[in-house]
Amino acid sequence: MNSVIAEQLVNKTTFLVGNKKNAGKTTFLNYALTQLREVVQPAFFTIGIDGEANDLIFDTPKPKIYTETGDYVVTSSLMINKSDALFEIIHVFPYKTVLGRLALAKTLRSGTIELVGSEDNKQLAEIITYLRNEEHIKTIIIDGAASRVTQVASVKNSYFYYIVKIDQKSINSDLNKLRTIAFISKFKDIDHIDDAENKTVFEIKGALTASKLSMIPENCDILLLNDFTKIFLDFYQVTKLTEKLEIAYKIPYQLVSFVVILKDILKEDFEKIVESHNIKETILYNPYEY
Repeated sequence: MNSVIAEQLVNKTTFLVGNKKNAGKTTFLNYALTQLREVVQPAFFTIGIDGEANDLIFDTPKPKIYTETGDYVVTSSLMINKSDALFEIIHVFPYKTVLGRLALAKTLRSGTIELVGSEDNKQLAEIITYLRNEEHIKTIIIDGAASRVTQVASVKNSYFYYIVKIDQKSINSDLNKLRTIAFISKFKDIDHIDDAENKTVFEIKGALTASKLSMIPENCDILLLNDFTKIFLDFYQVTKLTEKLEIAYKIPYQLVSFVVILKDILKEDFEKIVESHNIKETILYNPYEY
């Protein structure tokens, strides 16, 4: 057992976020669930509709999601009925999707399941609150939407893995995203900024874009954002901004690790690139190969 992954996930709400379509989120979900089942009965679900055999953009076969006896799954009633697994329905949520109403089910016989999830962050937060408070399920994994991290901020004190598929064709843009996520993950929430009460705080509502930089007062000591998903700046822009002020969040979160899937790049070559850019965050390289 990879006890490190299990320890990282137990008693936490964790999102799996990818840098692009087919980054490997679902494959990593299966891998993480395998580790978790040795110590806890996890709950898992997705965001939006994931219930198709082939990827809707690339028409490539999607990895199946396996559910084992004792797992808790949130998906639609149609997908529960289509599954070759057997379930006990625990709770039906008041959310309708094009593929049926969402429900929480406990797996009684192992099999494969297609996931359909909440359609917005409000529903997502309500589902997690129900799992935690009503069913006392503390270990929850969410297969996040492709190329979006906004869902991470729907739950306070959540955790996330950032899963990056890297190849030679897109390495520059992917590396820039990796560096940016690594950098902004170090910013504190406002309650943990030293001497914040004696500093000038300016809050930007919504997204921090390049066009809003001119709104920031010259005497600003702390730029307050709702959460890290509101930063829409590249690595150069955000580092230049932090030379002038601190950035703080209202909603805290934590990056657990990067998961890097290398396609046509040697691991040792990529490790040198990471070192040269001073990225010190934990990186899990494709766990199926290393």
